[in-house]
Amino acid sequence: MKICSIVLTAALLSAQSFASSLPSQPHLYVQGNAHMQVQPDRAVIRVAITEKSKSLSDAKKRVDDVMANAISIAKNHKIKLDNIHAEQLNVYRQTRYNRTTNQDEFDGFRVSRSLTLKLEQIESYPVLLQKLVDAGINEFNNTQFEVSNKSALMKSLKKVAIKDAKLAAKELASDFDVKLDGLYSVSFSPMEIPRAPYVRAESMKVMSSDSGSVENAYNTGALTLRAQVYAVYTINN
Repeated sequence: MKICSIVLTAALLSAQSFASSLPSQPHLYVQGNAHMQVQPDRAVIRVAITEKSKSLSDAKKRVDDVMANAISIAKNHKIKLDNIHAEQLNVYRQTRYNRTTNQDEFDGFRVSRSLTLKLEQIESYPVLLQKLVDAGINEFNNTQFEVSNKSALMKSLKKVAIKDAKLAAKELASDFDVKLDGLYSVSFSPMEIPRAPYVRAESMKVMSSDSGSVENAYNTGALTLRAQVYAVYTINN
């Protein structure tokens, strides 16, 4: 029996819709994968100060004083000015419902400011958090841990994913006793065709890279970076 394709095409879809992605001759559609675990070496910290008072002036002064102190702490931790983003003041007039009078009554002003810091010396993360708390910061929205050389790591991962795709094509061709003719198309995102690519049992793993750590109670664990490549190979029976 002649093999036209290893995977099935949905019968109701027009073949012309996928002409640019798939050849008319027999072919294989494969996916290459690669992953690695790395320790983050920088963090984007998002915090805020919120105060409530019936005096708008008092609440604003407290918020501004805490923010100024927090910015000073950030500078002392060698965070560059370009990596310190202090948002503008937000003021909300709050009310509460009085069941006795059946009316909304003034309950005070809620004043807040947000601060985003990009910390490049991640080993000082625990100390910085404690100092921000001591300074009066009372909201911690989230911290995003990152890898500074991610683009270079992803470039290496993509090369490994390509190698994995080549092995997948050879493995599949061998299993079906066909020969690879040539590479028809390749993409780093899934092709818009109604079929799933062939994937090897295990993706290729790149040696882990230790580029920093957060100690004690603030250990972040490793981040997993992944790369995929999708390739179509023509075959000869």
